[in-house]
Amino acid sequence: MSSSVDGRAATAATPDVAASSTRLSFLRRHWPLWVALAVVLAGRVALLDWTFSPDESGFYMVADDLLHHGGDGLYGHYWVDRPPLLIWIFMIAAGVGDIAAVRWLVALFLLGFVVLAYLASRRLGGSGGWAAAVAAAFTITPEVGAQLANGEAFAIPFVLASVLCTAVSLSHGGRRALLWSFAAGLLGLLAMAVKQNFVDGLVFALVLLVASGLRGELPWPDVVRRLVAGVVGIVAGTAVMVAYALTTGAGIAGLWLASVSFRGDASRVIRAGYRTGIESREDAMVVSALVTGIVPLVLALLLVALLAKLRGGAIAWALAVTVGVETLSIVVGGNYWDHYLLGLAPGLALAVGWVAGHRPGEDRTPVSLSRARVVARWLVLPTAGYLVCSALVSMPLALAEQNSVTSVRSERLGGFVAASAEPGDTATTIFGRADIQFQSGLPSPYQHLWSLPIRVLDPDLVELTAILEGDDAPTWLMQVFSFHEWGLDPEGNIDPVLARRYELVYDDCASRVYKLRSAERDLAPLPTC
Repeated sequence: MSSSVDGRAATAATPDVAASSTRLSFLRRHWPLWVALAVVLAGRVALLDWTFSPDESGFYMVADDLLHHGGDGLYGHYWVDRPPLLIWIFMIAAGVGDIAAVRWLVALFLLGFVVLAYLASRRLGGSGGWAAAVAAAFTITPEVGAQLANGEAFAIPFVLASVLCTAVSLSHGGRRALLWSFAAGLLGLLAMAVKQNFVDGLVFALVLLVASGLRGELPWPDVVRRLVAGVVGIVAGTAVMVAYALTTGAGIAGLWLASVSFRGDASRVIRAGYRTGIESREDAMVVSALVTGIVPLVLALLLVALLAKLRGGAIAWALAVTVGVETLSIVVGGNYWDHYLLGLAPGLALAVGWVAGHRPGEDRTPVSLSRARVVARWLVLPTAGYLVCSALVSMPLALAEQNSVTSVRSERLGGFVAASAEPGDTATTIFGRADIQFQSGLPSPYQHLWSLPIRVLDPDLVELTAILEGDDAPTWLMQVFSFHEWGLDPEGNIDPVLARRYELVYDDCASRVYKLRSAERDLAPLPTC
């Protein structure tokens, strides 16, 4: 009897032991991914209390207003030069909590980005560990704006999801290949539906398929079918955006303006002479790209390609063109904010992973050539290692600096207005600074929360002046720089109505607050610097 029991116990334990061994083997095999995810999670938690930026505040205001109050515009009562998906993502945060939910949401997106970098790199024959390490470094580096929930942070997971689908499609033929190609096209379009310039996933798929056809790795009829399937995915995603636009008062024309044509108009305005703050941001971005190791890494990869005389395989060409397009996107961006650099994360993570995981002699890619292989192993990987170490060092240093010199202008100015306001009041922050507008807790009758749309769509301040003159004039006006400092009102168009209808109630700390003369309010204690 006992032997029978012992036998049953041994038999029953065998599957448990096998399952436990399988789990341990799985954990050991993918340990670089777990380490990368742990670093990202710790970093995102540490960055949760970073001061909310004007973009975060503005996107949240737009999403919250659209979710709870509707409106006739593409995004309700406010206007923003972004495609719909970004606002829909912020609506998720507005639906589940306050603005802090945005930081948790972007943390989930960035964790997913690291997982996708790991999986996509392995699918392409690269090192998942190196790809995940570089991806993780980007997600916690304040010098590239990773601490903020901006369009770049929400777009890059869609880019890598598109790349992964393209890579998986190469392992299949027939209907499965077409389905994966369709998914790649759809996800690539969704990246652009978050931020317009994120064409990386679509560029990667196009170059990879065309190069595969040119090299004879795929028959041309198969290449064409896969490309058509990808285009169908793009059309499907576009159709969703168009259908949404048709449900709003803005229609297709409004969608086109916000998603496409505004960028061209803004570029012309910038080229025409609007350079306020751009030079300093341009210099700061170059410094950030150098200090973090981004520029050295790009140059190292370029050197690999040149030493290999550009004789790479389809994957090498796809990665090279993708990184090139990402770099070009930053250069032509115009405004040169640090968070533009986050757009290089997908291409660089995959490129480093591919270099690290390549085995000489497996194909005719550049690193199979002796000189390129030496550069790849002894220059690219150490440079990538520096980028990772730089992130681990810079994040705590930036946190310490943020905690010691955090600007409280938005809380001070917006909080003063919020404490002085009565139900039904409205406020407008002149010429932008949506973070101050958000802190006031008051809606704005003026649809523009950023300075660039004002400069492009209301250059003579006709709309703003009409609002200040009308019955719906904001109860409060908040100002954080001279009305004429940025050349937005060189003719002083709003000066007469300001003098006639508003009184100055606060003037300190390089900030001003005006109150509508007809509105009697008990002012809160004046804030100090």
